[in-house]
Amino acid sequence: MSELKRSIAVLFRRKGKDFLTEREFVFSASMDLRWFSPKDAQRLLDAGISDGFLQRKNGNIFPTFDCAEIEVPLDYKPTNDIFENVAKRNQDLFSEIVERIVKAKSVPKREVVSRVNKKQELLGIDVEPAALLVASDYGLSVENSFIERATADILNRDSFSSRP
Repeated sequence: MSELKRSIAVLFRRKGKDFLTEREFVFSASMDLRWFSPKDAQRLLDAGISDGFLQRKNGNIFPTFDCAEIEVPLDYKPTNDIFENVAKRNQDLFSEIVERIVKAKSVPKREVVSRVNKKQELLGIDVEPAALLVASDYGLSVENSFIERATADILNRDSFSSRP
C-alpha cells in the first residue's frame, strides 16, 4: 500500500466527502492534521495527481479509488518520504536532459546546470522546460519523448493554476 494513497484516503475520510477543493485539501493536511507545512501539503496534492490517485474536475479534487477500502492505523501520520518518488521522477528527466547535453557537447555538467538554473529563474518556468531550452541553445534537437514527459509532469503538477 502506497503511503501517498493512504494519506489521501485519510484526508477524504476525515472530511467525509467524495470531493474537496484544493484549498480544503491543503488546509486539512497542513492546519487540521498538522502533517505538513502548507507548501508540503500542496506537494502532497501534486504528488497525488501525478501518481494518478487524485484527479481535478470542475475545480474540485476527487480520489480515483475507494477511500473506504484503505486500511489506516489510528495513529497514522505520513513521513516526508512520501515525496521521494515524485521528486526522483522529476530529477530523472532533468538529469537525462543534462547528461545528454554534457555528452553531446563535451561541456562540464556544472556549466549546463548553471545555465538551466539561470534560464529557469529568468523565465520563471519549471526546471524541465528550462533544461529543454538549454539543450536547444546548445543546438541539440530535443526528442518528442522528452517534451511529452516534461509536459505531462507540468500538467500533472498543474503549474498554471492558482495555488491556495
